[in-house]
Amino acid sequence: MGASNNHPTLPAERFAKGVPDSLDWRSLMDVLFQPCHQAVLMYTSDQELPGPQRHLRKEVKTLRCSESTPLQETGMLPAGMVSQKGNKLQPNQDSAFYFHFVDSDGSRIWCACVLDGHGPLGHEMSALGMQWLPLLILREPLLATDAGRLIPSDPQTVFTAIQAAFQKIGRLMQKASETGWGPRGYSGATCTLAFCAHGLLHTANVGDSRMILGTLPAPSASSASGQCEPGESPNSPKSPRESAAESSGECRVSGVCDCRVLTRDHKPEDPDERLRIEQLGGIVARQRVYLDEWPYVGLNMSRSLGDAKLHAVGVSHVPDVATVFLESAGGQSDGQHPESIGLNLQFLVAASDGVWDFTACDEAAQLVGQKLEARRRQQTDKTGVPESLDDVCAALVLRAQRAWEAECPDLDDITAIVVCIEPEPPRS
Repeated sequence: MGASNNHPTLPAERFAKGVPDSLDWRSLMDVLFQPCHQAVLMYTSDQELPGPQRHLRKEVKTLRCSESTPLQETGMLPAGMVSQKGNKLQPNQDSAFYFHFVDSDGSRIWCACVLDGHGPLGHEMSALGMQWLPLLILREPLLATDAGRLIPSDPQTVFTAIQAAFQKIGRLMQKASETGWGPRGYSGATCTLAFCAHGLLHTANVGDSRMILGTLPAPSASSASGQCEPGESPNSPKSPRESAAESSGECRVSGVCDCRVLTRDHKPEDPDERLRIEQLGGIVARQRVYLDEWPYVGLNMSRSLGDAKLHAVGVSHVPDVATVFLESAGGQSDGQHPESIGLNLQFLVAASDGVWDFTACDEAAQLVGQKLEARRRQQTDKTGVPESLDDVCAALVLRAQRAWEAECPDLDDITAIVVCIEPEPPRS
């Protein structure tokens, strides 16, 4: 990891002793996967490229598990990723990754994660978590129950393994925060992670990054053919949302885009969080956690990875872990709903608080839903080149940037991942 020459980090072979260092992504892919897994990894690198209005964006790199495995162009992958630097003096402190692979039973497994660093060395802490989490999850011993498979079929085993992996990354990042010179003790990262396997979406969250699950209804035969819905005339008045979408040039969503918030922000003012912190000697004031000692650094969240000094007074790395069911490919195409000609489209948005501080969850879902609706229609009608998911992410980041600039001059780093979720085939 990029520490200064005066305070070098310990070598990677000390990882087993609890002091992690950086991993090489190429080596990581070779350790985790075989060519038969057809694995693909996307991640934010340290290299930055010019973005709109001179805002730098991290270059997103893509790897496959072997040179012989065919790799689609990044824009054709089922996920998009954008990480844009804010106005702070520090480097962009956000990190993100996404990977997917095919398990030996044919199941498609994917994982998406966003980390938001804070403190003097927050960029190093988020990069450290980004590089170790894939290894800690996929090589968690609890998962080694089904012969030949990386991910077992039992959802409780997967759920417990994610909890165990977060316990390890929490301890390791706290150890890294304790190691070396002073600023590390006040540096850490949030983490929001989604892991999808066998039709279930497992989520884990520490801090105030956030995830939402959006659902676009399947287009009906009448809307697909341009006909009016029953009871609707061509001159029926449009709703304010539809009028606003048309005036802004956005595609009209065929129905309400459902938005489900999958995580909760861990804030010090929450009664349960505050009780834990104050019982361990921390001070909660002005929506921050303080030590009763110089330099009186305040952390505006009650859970994080790293932050060794503040973990001593009740800040926790224990995640909220949950599981939700996803759409099945047997849902609306089984004859029970003849008016439907397709499937509901589900999508995940995972983002740092640079998106959520001034953008409501339903706003983000509506924007992404509109983009994905237009993309779906272009794919169905074969009219034009569908917008890439990177472009969908970029539109959300631009919306968040404009919301920040309207409210606050101190633009934050903004990172977002959008994943189009493929329906799980029905099981026999």
